[in-house]
Amino acid sequence: MVLALILCARAWLAQPAVKIDLAHGTERESQTKALLEQLLASYDLSKYTFTRHVVIEERAINHSFPVLTLNVRFAHSADELLSSYIHEQLHWHLRARGANQQEAIAELRRMYPGAPIGLPEGAETGISTYGHLVDCYEEIQADRVLIGPERTSAAITNKGHYTWIYKTVLQDEARIAAVVRRHHLEIN
Repeated sequence: MVLALILCARAWLAQPAVKIDLAHGTERESQTKALLEQLLASYDLSKYTFTRHVVIEERAINHSFPVLTLNVRFAHSADELLSSYIHEQLHWHLRARGANQQEAIAELRRMYPGAPIGLPEGAETGISTYGHLVDCYEEIQADRVLIGPERTSAAITNKGHYTWIYKTVLQDEARIAAVVRRHHLEIN
Protein backbone atom coordinates (compact mmCIF):
# COMPACT_ATOMS: atom_id res chain seq x y z
CA MET A 1 0.00 0.00 0.00
CA VAL A 2 2.75 2.44 0.96
CA LEU A 3 4.74 1.51 -2.13
CA ALA A 4 1.68 2.17 -4.31
CA LEU A 5 1.25 5.63 -2.74
CA ILE A 6 4.91 6.44 -3.30
CA LEU A 7 4.70 5.35 -6.94
CA CYS A 8 1.54 7.41 -7.48
CA ALA A 9 3.16 10.46 -5.88
CA ARG A 10 6.27 10.04 -8.04
CA ALA A 11 4.17 9.76 -11.19
CA TRP A 12 2.20 12.87 -10.28
CA LEU A 13 5.35 14.85 -9.47
CA ALA A 14 7.02 13.64 -12.66
CA GLN A 15 4.32 15.17 -14.84
CA PRO A 16 5.73 18.18 -16.62
CA ALA A 17 4.25 21.53 -15.70
CA VAL A 18 2.26 23.57 -18.16
CA LYS A 19 4.62 25.94 -19.96
CA ILE A 20 3.08 29.38 -20.50
CA ASP A 21 4.68 31.74 -23.01
CA LEU A 22 3.76 35.33 -23.78
CA ALA A 23 3.41 36.29 -27.44
CA HIS A 24 4.39 39.95 -27.02
CA GLY A 25 5.20 40.43 -23.33
CA THR A 26 2.49 43.04 -22.75
CA GLU A 27 1.19 43.90 -19.30
CA ARG A 28 -2.19 42.26 -19.98
CA GLU A 29 -0.48 39.10 -21.23
CA SER A 30 1.60 39.03 -18.04
CA GLN A 31 -1.52 39.51 -15.90
CA THR A 32 -3.29 36.69 -17.72
CA LYS A 33 -0.27 34.41 -17.33
CA ALA A 34 -0.09 35.15 -13.59
CA LEU A 35 -3.78 34.38 -13.14
CA LEU A 36 -3.51 31.16 -15.17
CA GLU A 37 -0.52 30.10 -13.05
CA GLN A 38 -2.62 30.72 -9.92
CA LEU A 39 -5.42 28.60 -11.34
CA LEU A 40 -3.04 25.78 -12.28
CA ALA A 41 -1.67 25.83 -8.73
CA SER A 42 -5.11 26.03 -7.09
CA TYR A 43 -7.02 23.34 -8.99
CA ASP A 44 -6.17 19.79 -9.94
CA LEU A 45 -6.51 20.15 -13.69
CA SER A 46 -4.64 16.96 -14.58
CA LYS A 47 -7.87 15.34 -15.78
CA TYR A 48 -8.43 18.25 -18.17
CA THR A 49 -4.87 18.85 -19.37
CA PHE A 50 -4.00 17.29 -22.71
CA THR A 51 -1.33 19.69 -23.95
CA ARG A 52 1.27 21.32 -21.77
CA HIS A 53 2.14 24.38 -23.85
CA VAL A 54 0.05 27.55 -23.68
CA VAL A 55 0.62 30.90 -25.33
CA ILE A 56 -1.03 34.07 -24.06
CA GLU A 57 -1.58 36.50 -26.94
CA GLU A 58 -3.33 39.80 -26.43
CA ARG A 59 -5.11 40.15 -29.77
CA ALA A 60 -5.64 36.47 -30.54
CA ILE A 61 -8.88 34.58 -30.70
CA ASN A 62 -8.67 31.64 -28.30
CA HIS A 63 -7.73 28.48 -30.16
CA SER A 64 -6.31 25.04 -29.48
CA PHE A 65 -4.10 24.20 -32.45
CA PRO A 66 -1.30 24.08 -33.23
CA VAL A 67 -0.55 25.54 -29.78
CA LEU A 68 -3.23 26.25 -27.19
CA THR A 69 -3.53 30.05 -27.28
CA LEU A 70 -5.56 32.23 -24.92
CA ASN A 71 -6.25 35.92 -25.28
CA VAL A 72 -6.28 38.41 -22.40
CA ARG A 73 -10.03 38.99 -22.23
CA PHE A 74 -10.29 37.23 -18.86
CA ALA A 75 -7.12 38.62 -17.26
CA HIS A 76 -9.22 39.66 -14.25
CA SER A 77 -11.80 36.86 -14.18
CA ALA A 78 -10.48 33.60 -12.76
CA ASP A 79 -13.63 31.58 -13.48
CA GLU A 80 -13.88 32.70 -17.09
CA LEU A 81 -10.17 32.12 -17.72
CA LEU A 82 -10.40 28.67 -16.13
CA SER A 83 -13.42 27.83 -18.28
CA SER A 84 -11.66 29.03 -21.45
CA TYR A 85 -8.50 27.06 -20.61
CA ILE A 86 -10.56 23.90 -20.09
CA HIS A 87 -12.54 24.53 -23.29
CA GLU A 88 -9.36 24.76 -25.38
CA GLN A 89 -7.78 21.75 -23.65
CA LEU A 90 -10.87 19.68 -24.41
CA HIS A 91 -10.33 20.18 -28.13
CA TRP A 92 -7.11 18.17 -27.72
CA HIS A 93 -9.05 15.42 -25.92
CA LEU A 94 -11.64 15.29 -28.70
CA ARG A 95 -9.07 15.42 -31.48
CA ALA A 96 -7.44 12.30 -30.05
CA ARG A 97 -10.81 10.57 -30.44
CA GLY A 98 -11.34 11.68 -34.03
CA ALA A 99 -13.51 8.82 -35.33
CA ASN A 100 -15.75 8.88 -32.26
CA GLN A 101 -16.02 12.66 -32.48
CA GLN A 102 -17.00 12.45 -36.17
CA GLU A 103 -19.72 9.91 -35.34
CA ALA A 104 -21.03 12.20 -32.59
CA ILE A 105 -21.04 15.15 -35.00
CA ALA A 106 -23.06 13.14 -37.52
CA GLU A 107 -25.60 12.26 -34.84
CA LEU A 108 -25.79 15.86 -33.63
CA ARG A 109 -26.39 17.04 -37.22
CA ARG A 110 -29.45 14.79 -37.33
CA MET A 111 -30.63 16.03 -33.93
CA TYR A 112 -30.15 19.73 -34.76
CA PRO A 113 -30.51 20.26 -38.51
CA GLY A 114 -29.83 23.82 -39.53
CA ALA A 115 -27.70 24.76 -36.53
CA PRO A 116 -26.28 28.28 -36.93
CA ILE A 117 -22.89 28.83 -38.48
CA GLY A 118 -20.85 31.89 -37.56
CA LEU A 119 -20.44 33.96 -34.45
CA PRO A 120 -21.95 34.76 -32.08
CA GLU A 121 -24.45 31.86 -32.18
CA GLY A 122 -22.38 29.15 -33.81
CA ALA A 123 -18.79 28.37 -34.72
CA GLU A 124 -16.92 29.05 -37.97
CA THR A 125 -18.22 25.98 -39.83
CA GLY A 126 -21.03 23.47 -39.49
CA ILE A 127 -18.63 20.76 -38.37
CA SER A 128 -17.18 23.12 -35.78
CA THR A 129 -20.63 24.13 -34.51
CA TYR A 130 -21.67 20.50 -34.01
CA GLY A 131 -18.28 19.60 -32.54
CA HIS A 132 -18.61 22.47 -30.10
CA LEU A 133 -21.82 20.96 -28.76
CA VAL A 134 -19.61 18.17 -27.38
CA ASP A 135 -16.74 20.44 -26.31
CA CYS A 136 -19.03 22.94 -24.57
CA TYR A 137 -20.97 20.15 -22.86
CA GLU A 138 -17.70 18.73 -21.48
CA GLU A 139 -16.54 22.25 -20.52
CA ILE A 140 -19.69 22.87 -18.50
CA GLN A 141 -19.34 19.52 -16.76
CA ALA A 142 -15.72 20.24 -15.82
CA ASP A 143 -16.56 23.77 -14.67
CA ARG A 144 -19.32 22.48 -12.42
CA VAL A 145 -16.92 20.03 -10.78
CA LEU A 146 -14.25 22.68 -10.26
CA ILE A 147 -16.18 25.87 -9.43
CA GLY A 148 -19.75 24.75 -8.81
CA PRO A 149 -22.97 25.28 -10.73
CA GLU A 150 -23.60 28.95 -9.86
CA ARG A 151 -20.14 30.17 -10.84
CA THR A 152 -20.26 27.97 -13.95
CA SER A 153 -23.52 29.57 -14.99
CA ALA A 154 -22.02 33.04 -14.61
CA ALA A 155 -18.87 32.10 -16.54
CA ILE A 156 -20.86 30.61 -19.42
CA THR A 157 -23.33 33.51 -19.54
CA ASN A 158 -20.51 36.07 -19.81
CA LYS A 159 -18.79 34.45 -22.79
CA GLY A 160 -20.77 36.25 -25.49
CA HIS A 161 -19.91 33.73 -28.20
CA TYR A 162 -21.28 30.31 -29.19
CA THR A 163 -24.55 31.54 -27.71
CA TRP A 164 -26.75 28.99 -29.52
CA ILE A 165 -24.30 26.21 -28.68
CA TYR A 166 -24.22 26.93 -24.93
CA LYS A 167 -27.99 27.52 -24.82
CA THR A 168 -28.61 24.21 -26.62
CA VAL A 169 -26.24 22.31 -24.34
CA LEU A 170 -28.00 23.68 -21.25
CA GLN A 171 -31.51 23.06 -22.64
CA ASP A 172 -30.79 19.56 -23.98
CA GLU A 173 -28.10 18.48 -21.55
CA ALA A 174 -29.42 14.93 -21.09
CA ARG A 175 -29.65 14.33 -24.84
CA ILE A 176 -26.15 15.66 -25.49
CA ALA A 177 -24.77 13.71 -22.53
CA ALA A 178 -26.21 10.55 -24.11
CA VAL A 179 -24.42 11.32 -27.40
CA VAL A 180 -21.16 11.92 -25.54
CA ARG A 181 -21.49 8.61 -23.68
CA ARG A 182 -22.64 6.66 -26.74
CA HIS A 183 -19.54 7.75 -28.65
CA HIS A 184 -17.15 7.31 -25.70
CA LEU A 185 -16.09 10.97 -25.58
CA GLU A 186 -16.43 11.56 -21.84
CA ILE A 187 -13.44 12.59 -19.75
CA ASN A 188 -12.17 9.69 -17.65
